[in-house]
Amino acid sequence: MTRQKKTRSAGPNGQRHLSADDIRKTRQPKEQTKKKGAGLKSGSRNSVAVVSSVSKGESVKKDKRLGSKKPIALVPVDAQQPALQIQPKASLAKAKPLALTPEQELALIENDGYLQQLLERVEQEEILTGKDAKYFNAKTARLEQLLQQLGLADDADDEPLDPLAAFERKDWRKDLLGDED
Repeated sequence: MTRQKKTRSAGPNGQRHLSADDIRKTRQPKEQTKKKGAGLKSGSRNSVAVVSSVSKGESVKKDKRLGSKKPIALVPVDAQQPALQIQPKASLAKAKPLALTPEQELALIENDGYLQQLLERVEQEEILTGKDAKYFNAKTARLEQLLQQLGLADDADDEPLDPLAAFERKDWRKDLLGDED
């Protein structure tokens, strides 16, 4: 197939050439569409905004950059006029701890996890210092008071745990010789 050169003419049955006046008459104007707003106009921060006043019904020009027009007192309010004394509706008082029975308090001390940890450290012959020692001493003293109060204290604890001391304290003459002096 041989190559044919392209031409601008539409051929023998192509479009008719119209004059410029005829083209203007036949052409329809484009429909005007509203642009979508992409934000505020440029420079809107620096322009004076028009704000309508609801109470007056007038439009007032107000600059957004300007602050409050409320007057500021240069002298403290206390010096000018005495402030109104407002009475509180509720009185403030320290919270009172709930009164626990000795049995409840004893159960709390026995179930205290921190005190249990400190007891384990003492049993491992570790020396407690600072807050740990104060806490341990306070809780054990209170525990002894509660045991005395409830009558659960062991009298056997009063005896020394040293077997030699117990041996020296016992009077063997009565057992061996039968002396009843």
